[in-house]
Amino acid sequence: MINELKRWLRRWKNILVDIFSWIGIFWLFVEMFSYSTDGATDSFFKNVGLFLSVFVLVFIGSLIKNKPKTSFKYCLRNKDSYIEIKVGNAFDNDGALIVPVNNQFDMSLDGNVMKASSIQNQVIQKYYAGKIEHINIDISSKVDIGQKYETGKTIEIEQSNKKFYLVVNSIKQNNNRVKSGIDDFIQTLNGLWQYVALESGRNKNLTIPLINTQHGRDSNLSRRSAIKEIIASFVEASKQLNICENLIISIYPSDLEQGNIDLDEIDEYLKFSCKHYRQLTLQQKSEDPNEGSKIIKIDN
Repeated sequence: MINELKRWLRRWKNILVDIFSWIGIFWLFVEMFSYSTDGATDSFFKNVGLFLSVFVLVFIGSLIKNKPKTSFKYCLRNKDSYIEIKVGNAFDNDGALIVPVNNQFDMSLDGNVMKASSIQNQVIQKYYAGKIEHINIDISSKVDIGQKYETGKTIEIEQSNKKFYLVVNSIKQNNNRVKSGIDDFIQTLNGLWQYVALESGRNKNLTIPLINTQHGRDSNLSRRSAIKEIIASFVEASKQLNICENLIISIYPSDLEQGNIDLDEIDEYLKFSCKHYRQLTLQQKSEDPNEGSKIIKIDN
């Protein structure tokens, strides 16, 4: 709520400009009617009651026009891909959903998963009737549950026409808890983009929640940093890979307050990242592969 009020206050200049502009336009028409009717309409238009009514409508309209955005998207320069920031429930978005899991694909963790309000638990409840054994059937068709995998390992399952990408982002501990560091987070994103681009079909919409920001996370990784890293890694990977048409970074409403996330700052960061990233074009120096490559073009 506090962040929302701050965002409203930042727009006070735009609100005032709109109010005075619209009031000015209204008064211009009043004067035009007054002039064209030799003042016959003054008794109707030039009265306090009407002016206050118009002012209230203009004020409300300017607030609506300048309402802080809770979603925004931008196209990557010279690409057919978009990145969208969207506040809400990740399950409300069309398309595939990314689900973070531990390195052993243990969907129970001795009952800890079912106690949490995690993406994993919601998938089990919404799409597998709350039965872990049901989702384990789909998972075991792709990997061996209990075997240890590297962070970034990704598999694809589907239930009720909804596609899920299960990506390893954390390490299972002996106490049936999970732990994840910043390096795990970066490897998770790199492995995810590689899998989606090279081993899965083209996705129109791909939703990623704020992974690595809940239980077992590195205390040095804030929600704001996680959002920016997702943006940066997707932009970097998209220089060479065709990942998806629209990446939706889903922010749960409570995360705005808990993470002190400034959406206006994220908006500016996303806009700049999509329009001004650097791309290098390389060319082999000679037929000898040991001589490496040379940069022949820089596109900023």
